[in-house]
Amino acid sequence: MESNESQAPIAASVARRDPEFWMALAALLVSALALLTSLFQASIQRNQERAMVWPHVSAGARYSGEGFAFVAQNKGLGPALVHQLELRIDGQLTPDWTAALDRLLGPKHGYDWDQVSSNDLAGTILGADESRVLFQIPWDARTREVFGSGRRIEASICYCSFLRECWRSTVGLDHQQVEHCPSVTPAP
Repeated sequence: MESNESQAPIAASVARRDPEFWMALAALLVSALALLTSLFQASIQRNQERAMVWPHVSAGARYSGEGFAFVAQNKGLGPALVHQLELRIDGQLTPDWTAALDRLLGPKHGYDWDQVSSNDLAGTILGADESRVLFQIPWDARTREVFGSGRRIEASICYCSFLRECWRSTVGLDHQQVEHCPSVTPAP
């Protein structure tokens, strides 16, 4: 019976706990709340950083009295690191604007490169609210017929933010977030 009697005072002291215990418990709770608050603030700060450097690149046809142009524009808040421009003419992958012009107008189209301008854009940085002409050709009877609707040209641009978040923008479709963009291979 002695063992039962000796446990009774221990149980009573556990129920009464001294003030240091309660202060330690309160300090532990305050520390846990401070940790949760700092994690929440870090999450908010990360979202603000993402918003401040978020690029939004789109491309499309532009028509003027001078001719047809295909233009890429960054409508986002941050710069876009452009990794790839994938060009398709009539649904077929085309390596560059020279091949695109040959496919659209024939290999003996007769245009000199002082009349036509082109830009691959891959491996460049497109700043916020910046636009670049990817391809431009003056109007004449042939170019009006071929480029009048602009529907034969499809372009897809893969780009990333400085935080390494990447997207693929395809003309006429919504932007799609991707895990990464293909690496830019330097020209030979």
